Amino acid sequence: MEIIKTSEKGNLIINEEALASIAINAAKDVDGVSSFSNKPMDVVDTIKKGSLKVMSPVRITQDGERMDVSIYINLLPNKKIKSVSENVQHNVAEAILNMTGKEVSKVNVIIAGIDFPDNGDSNAPLTSEK
Repeated sequence: MEIIKTSEKGNLIINEEALASIAINAAKDVDGVSSFSNKPMDVVDTIKKGSLKVMSPVRITQDGERMDVSIYINLLPNKKIKSVSENVQHNVAEAILNMTGKEVSKVNVIIAGIDFPDNGDSNAPLTSEK
C-alpha cells in the first residue's frame, strides 16, 4: 500500500512503513498509551507481499480513496479506555492528514493489554503469603 501523488515536478510515493511510523509517533503523544503490541499480520498478505516483517503494531488498508488504520496499543493502569482511544484516533488521523495530505476514513484502536509496573523481584512472596 502506497500513497502516490503526481505533479508537474515529479512523483511522490509514501510507503506503508512511513505511514505506520507516522501513526506510532502520533499515538505515543497520547497520555495513557504505554506501549504497542505486535500483532501478526494476515498470513496470506504476508506471503503475497513476500515480506519478512510479520509483526507490526499498525495495519493500514486502502480501498480506492478510503484508508483505514488499525493500531494495537497497551495502556497504562488507571486510564480510561474510551478517552485514550478517542485521543489516539484523533492524533493518528490528524498526523497522517497533516504529513501526507491523505484523509484517513477510520482509525481502529485495539487495546491489546495493560502494562502494570513491575514491583521488585517476581520471586518475592506477596504480602498475603507466609
